[in-house]
Amino acid sequence: MSGTIGFPPKSSPTASVVVPVFNEESSVEILFQRLGTVVGQIPNYQWELVLVDDGSSDRTIEVIEKQRALFPGQVRVVEFSRNFGHQPALLAGLKESSGALIIIIDADLQDPPELFSTLIAQYELGNDVVYAVRRTRQESWFKRSAYTLFYRFMDMMTDIRIPLDSGDFGLVSRRVADLLVEYPDKDLFLRGLRSWAGFRQTGVEYDRPKRVAGETKYTFSKLLKLAGSGIFGYSSLPLRFSTFLGFLAVVLCVIYGSYAVVGKLVYDNNPPGWTSLVLVVLFLGGVQLISVGILGEYIARIYKQLQPRPHYIIKASKSL
Repeated sequence: MSGTIGFPPKSSPTASVVVPVFNEESSVEILFQRLGTVVGQIPNYQWELVLVDDGSSDRTIEVIEKQRALFPGQVRVVEFSRNFGHQPALLAGLKESSGALIIIIDADLQDPPELFSTLIAQYELGNDVVYAVRRTRQESWFKRSAYTLFYRFMDMMTDIRIPLDSGDFGLVSRRVADLLVEYPDKDLFLRGLRSWAGFRQTGVEYDRPKRVAGETKYTFSKLLKLAGSGIFGYSSLPLRFSTFLGFLAVVLCVIYGSYAVVGKLVYDNNPPGWTSLVLVVLFLGGVQLISVGILGEYIARIYKQLQPRPHYIIKASKSL
């Protein structure tokens, strides 16, 4: 691809595209080509591209440097001092962007830039948030099943409605982006914050393809951590669940105690002791450990929230 994206008249509003990147040297060139083609077909907006490098250890920055020369004055690169994670990278991108609207997309192109015009059309109808909903996914059966269960479990557990099968890919207005940046949450779950913020929101369905290149950077442990941020950050139901387990343990103990007393007084028959005793101890111990673990999750988040550390540290920020 050659040439530039091209600016409309200065009176046109700015649209920002925020892209977190982490070891994406094999997909960045394709990303620039696809974005250049798509935004060149959307009139009446001045475009800026904000790439946040989340501590890449490969040639991602070198490839970006070569590609951004095709779009002078329209690309901003923010480099983290180390890997801080996907959600802090999104937060940095929102903060560093200047658009009246901001579109968030990942560098792996599983979320198609070709959907931009549809997102903007919904924004122009008065929606402050336009989230993309995955109708289908070209991934393994295990991943599809895990994501389906996660979103429905989240919907059941959380106190706010987070749209099913929607990720970070989508559009937010400037006022929503400013609110997201101001939130002091240390365990970031931006799609939850986006829903919690309110305003007029709507969804757009799409079919999610495979990655264009490379391997996913969201490992199973990172996905579990993100799920924990969503569940423990937006619901008190786990605490109620531990209380329920406590009541259940008491009820079962009363039932078993009554059975033992009746067996002794009426039938002069003591229940077998060792097995029943071990089962009761194990059950009560399990309830206590689960309850302590749930409390520990909330306490850990309180501890993290009280620490004055920033979400990320910027090593360099460049514009061309």
